[in-house]
Amino acid sequence: MGACGSALMKPCLGETDVRYDANYPKTIVETDARWEKLTGYFKVNVTSFDPVDGGAAQPGPYIESVIQTHNSPFDNSRTIIFYNHTVDGSRLIVNRYYFKPPAPFGFCQIPFEPPVMNAQLGSTCGVNGQGDFAGVYASLTHEHDGTLKIGRATGFYANSEDGIWDPGEGSYAKLTDDSTFEFTFVRPDEFSLVSSFVFFDDDTAALSAVNTIIPMQRIVRADTATMVRISEEEFLAGIEEYNEAFQVPQPIQAPMTSDEVAKYDGTFPAEEDWCGGLMSDVSCTPSPYVEPDAQMKGGVIALFVILGVLLFSSVALFFHRKAIETQKKRYKEHFIRGIARNITISDSAGRVSPEQLKKEFDHIDKDKGGTISKDELKTFLKSGKVGDISDKDVEAMWAAIDIDNSGEVDFVEFIAFLGSCGTEFDSIS
Repeated sequence: MGACGSALMKPCLGETDVRYDANYPKTIVETDARWEKLTGYFKVNVTSFDPVDGGAAQPGPYIESVIQTHNSPFDNSRTIIFYNHTVDGSRLIVNRYYFKPPAPFGFCQIPFEPPVMNAQLGSTCGVNGQGDFAGVYASLTHEHDGTLKIGRATGFYANSEDGIWDPGEGSYAKLTDDSTFEFTFVRPDEFSLVSSFVFFDDDTAALSAVNTIIPMQRIVRADTATMVRISEEEFLAGIEEYNEAFQVPQPIQAPMTSDEVAKYDGTFPAEEDWCGGLMSDVSCTPSPYVEPDAQMKGGVIALFVILGVLLFSSVALFFHRKAIETQKKRYKEHFIRGIARNITISDSAGRVSPEQLKKEFDHIDKDKGGTISKDELKTFLKSGKVGDISDKDVEAMWAAIDIDNSGEVDFVEFIAFLGSCGTEFDSIS
């Protein structure tokens, strides 16, 4: 009959609901070219605050059995980060390299009792800084709403021994307006982290981040930052510079092709993770939103119904008329046969003498009342000498012969009926 959206069919669902649009773009930049702003290399200078007193974020002690978060034995008020953001078709690959300066002298003078220490294993408080890696991996979804689902966070962001955190539902990256990007990380019932990037132009932006610990019901850290686009050479040189400047014990390297760091080998999502495992990347998974079978327009359906009814009525009328004509022929022939028992008929009623017709009329009029009743006609027709006739045919014949609907047939009506039996006279004679 035709596809959806054709002349006879309803519009395709994809015309009003982009989730069902099979032609909707399947790459991030095609979906919204503004994502290009977020791609490339950036240097980020972060200042962190303690939301309780508004002062600079302070260093915290190290306990070997406790996974380190932002509260680490370094200068937590300042962080240098190098971003490497890549858009690969429908996937966003975020590699970030964090550097924190050594802890301030005053913190290093605080006496701690083991297992609490003022430096990580292999580091000296006030001498060595921190270098670490964090990754974020997200993809377009079949919702086609411009939101990227974050399927994995690694390294520093994972806050786990294996360096992997798969957030599940609720973690995403999206554009909130013409110049603002938002990353939201949620670990249900534990914490949420919301980061916003506001671009002033293609090369500079401001960053803010708020980290909330849900069980504590309070914000534990707030960050502000400046973000400046740099070249790949500046990116690589900057990582080397801060490895050296902060005397990072295990200098962090910046792989440019594998998207992996030796420290977190194997944490980058495998293809099956992108394609239905952690994420439902539009480039490699079937959409759950499939355009339903085409449906005919209501007006077209009504037209076909009307045409169908008209066709059916025409066919029914044809067969009804044919049945009536057949019935007429049948009861007329039956009647003529009955008359032929008593008089000799020719090929038409007009060639039978009036005397003969009157004699046959009187023969049927048993009570000699001058008219023929329905019962008298029925008796005549069902005499059995000319074959059986159904009650239905008797009723039809009576309706035809009783022209004035008086309930009785006079001689004039009798003659008029015989006059309509021309072809039947032919068949009987």
